Amino acid sequence: MAKKLTILGVFVVVFIAGIAVVKNTNLLSLSNVWLDGQKEEVTRGTLVIPVTATGTVEARQLIQIKSKASGVVTDIPVIEGQMVKKGDVLIKLDPVDENRNVEARKAELQRATSAWEKSKIALEKQRVDLPLQTKVAEARLKDAEAKLKDAEFRWNRVKRLGERSASTQELSTNESSFEVAEAARDMAKLDLERARNDEIVLLQSAEQDVVQAKAAADAAEKAWEDAKQRLAETTVRARSDGMVYKIQVRQGETIQSGTSSYAGGTPLMMLADVESMFVIAQIDEADIGAIRQIAPKNARPGQAEKYDEAEYIRIAMEIIAAAENDEATAKEEKHIVGRPVEVKVDAYPSEEFKGVIERILPEPERANNAIAFRVRIRLIGEDLQKLMGLQADLWFKTEEKKGVVLVKNEALRSEGRDCYVYVPYRNSPRERWSEKKVPVKVGKTDGTFTEILSGIDAGAEVWVKRPKLTDKEKRESERTS
Repeated sequence: MAKKLTILGVFVVVFIAGIAVVKNTNLLSLSNVWLDGQKEEVTRGTLVIPVTATGTVEARQLIQIKSKASGVVTDIPVIEGQMVKKGDVLIKLDPVDENRNVEARKAELQRATSAWEKSKIALEKQRVDLPLQTKVAEARLKDAEAKLKDAEFRWNRVKRLGERSASTQELSTNESSFEVAEAARDMAKLDLERARNDEIVLLQSAEQDVVQAKAAADAAEKAWEDAKQRLAETTVRARSDGMVYKIQVRQGETIQSGTSSYAGGTPLMMLADVESMFVIAQIDEADIGAIRQIAPKNARPGQAEKYDEAEYIRIAMEIIAAAENDEATAKEEKHIVGRPVEVKVDAYPSEEFKGVIERILPEPERANNAIAFRVRIRLIGEDLQKLMGLQADLWFKTEEKKGVVLVKNEALRSEGRDCYVYVPYRNSPRERWSEKKVPVKVGKTDGTFTEILSGIDAGAEVWVKRPKLTDKEKRESERTS
C-alpha cells in the first residue's frame, strides 16, 4: 500500500511540474500556429503559357453505306466495332427481285437494239432510193419538156395555117394539147424540186432516227448494266478499310435501293475511316490568336493549303519530332512551323497522346453570347482507334519564357490596376513575423505562377497566406496607433 502511494505521489509531482513548464513557455506560440501565415520563396524559372480546351475524338470521316439494290436482308456477317478491309462482305440481300429486274432490262435492250438496226436499214434504203427518185423526177421533166416542145410545134403550125386551112376543132385541140403539155412540164419541175428537197430532208430525218434509236439502245444497255450492278450489290462490300461504327438494319428487314427510292434509299450502316483520328476542339476567341501563332502555316486561315494524307502526316510527325528534340518550333521549311498539342483522355489516364493542329476553321460559332472557333487536331500515334468518340483534354503550349522571376498567384493582391505582394519582416527574432506591402509589376501567368517584371527579386520571400493578429495584438496595435 505504501508502495502504491509512493508511485501515485511521483506521478502527481511530474504532472504538476509539466503544468509549470507549459505555463513558463509561450502558450501563445502554440495557439498561434494557424495565425502565423505561410511564406513562399520567389523563384526564377521557366513559365509556360498554356491554352486548354476539350474536344471529341472523331474519325477522319464517317461513310454511310447504302445499296443500289432492293431486297430483304438475309445476312449481316459483321458487328459494330469490327475492323473490315476493302472488299469484305458487310450485308447480303435476297437477289430474287434484282434477278427479275436484270431479265426485264435485258429484254428492253434487245428491243432497243433491234429498233436501232431497223433504223440503220431504213437509212441505207433512203440513201439509195432518194437519189433514184430524183433521177426519175429529172427524167419525167425531160419527157414533159419534149412533149411540150412537140405540142408547141403543132400549135404554132396550126396557127400559121389559119382558119382557112384548119378547122375550129383542130385549132382548139392543138391549143389544149399545148396547154396540157405546158402544165405537165411545170408539174414535172415541181416534182423534181420536191425530190431534191426530199433527198436532203428525208435523209437527215432517217439519220436522226438512227441517232435516236442508238441513244435508246445505249440507255437500255446502261439500264441493263445498272441492273446487273444492282444485282451484284445484293452482296454489299466495304469500299475501303474502316471500322463498323453503326449497323442500321436487321436481318429480315426489307430495304429500298439508293438509286430508285425518292428518299435516297435505306441506310445500312456507318463505316468509320479510322486510318487517321482527330480531335475537334472549341477555342475561345480570346485564345484563338495564340493558337494561330503555334499552328503550322498550312493550318492558318488565309494561308491554308490542301495536301494529300501522306503530306499531312509528314508535317505532323516533323513537328512532334522537333519538339521532342527540344526545338522551340519545327524548322522553317516551306510551311512546317508549329508546336504539338498534348492530349489526355480520362479513359486512359496513364497514356499521353500527341497531336498537331491541321485546320483552324475561319467561321466563328456563337453560343450563349460567346464566340468560339473550331480547331481540328490530327492525332499521331499507335492504336488510336480506341479513342473514337471519347472526350479529350487538350493542352496547347502557346508561349515559353525562360529565366523569369515567378511568384505564386496566391501571393498577389490587386487594388484597381495596381498589384502588390506582402513580404515578411520582423525587428527581432523573438517577435512574430509581420508583413510589408510591396508594389510589383506583373507579366504573363500560367494559372499557378505569375511573371514578376519588377518590384521583387528571386530569393525573396512573400506571404502566400498572410499572418493574422491575435486579439491582444490588435488591441496593442490600436493603442500604439
